[in-house]
Amino acid sequence: AINYYNIGSVHSHKGEYDKALEHHQKALAIRLKQLEPEHPDVARSYNNIGGVHHKKGEYDKALEHYQKSLAIWLKRLGPEHPDVATSYNNIGEVHRRKDEYDKALEHFQKALAIYLKKLGPEHPAVALSYNNIGAVHDEKSEYDKALGHFQKALAIDLKQLGPEHPHVARSYNNIGSVHYKRREYDKALEHHQKALAIRLKQLGP
Repeated sequence: AINYYNIGSVHSHKGEYDKALEHHQKALAIRLKQLEPEHPDVARSYNNIGGVHHKKGEYDKALEHYQKSLAIWLKRLGPEHPDVATSYNNIGEVHRRKDEYDKALEHFQKALAIYLKKLGPEHPAVALSYNNIGAVHDEKSEYDKALGHFQKALAIDLKQLGPEHPHVARSYNNIGSVHYKRREYDKALEHHQKALAIRLKQLGP
C-alpha cells in the first residue's frame, strides 16, 4: 500500500492524474482490507484520492473523498487537531472552486480557528488560512475584507519565512490583485513588482 501511495504521488506531481488515481485506489483497497475502516492510513488514502479528483476538476468526487477523510480524522483525532484543519481547508477549496463561497468561507474559518488555537497566531498554516479566506472575499468582491486577510498573511509570511520566500510573493500578488480591482493602480503595480522580483530570484526568468 505504501508503494502504491508513493507511485501515485509521483504520478500526481507529474500531472498524470489517471495513473495517480489508479495507484491511490490500489493503496486504499489494501488498507481497507488489512486495517479497520477508520484507521488514519485509510483517511490518508481518501484524502489522496480526493486531491487527485480536485486537480482533475472533478469537484463532487473530490468533496466525497475529502469528507470521508474528515469523518475519520474527527473521530480518531478530535475536532481540534491540525489534520482536521487541513481537511477543512481542502473541503473549503473545493467549495470555492464550485463558487459556493459561503460554504468555502465556513470551512476556511473552521480551519483558521484550529490553527490559531493549536499552532499559534504566527504559524505559516495560519497565513495560508488568511490567504484562503481573503481569496473568497476577493471573489465575492468584498475587497476591504480580502485586503485585510491578505495583509495578515503577508505579515506572518515575512516574519516566519523571510522576505524572499515564494509564499511572500504569493501574498504580494494577492494584495496587488485587490488593489487593481479597486483601481488603485499605483499600489497594484508596487505589489506585483515585489512579487515579480521574488519570483525572478527564486524561480529564474
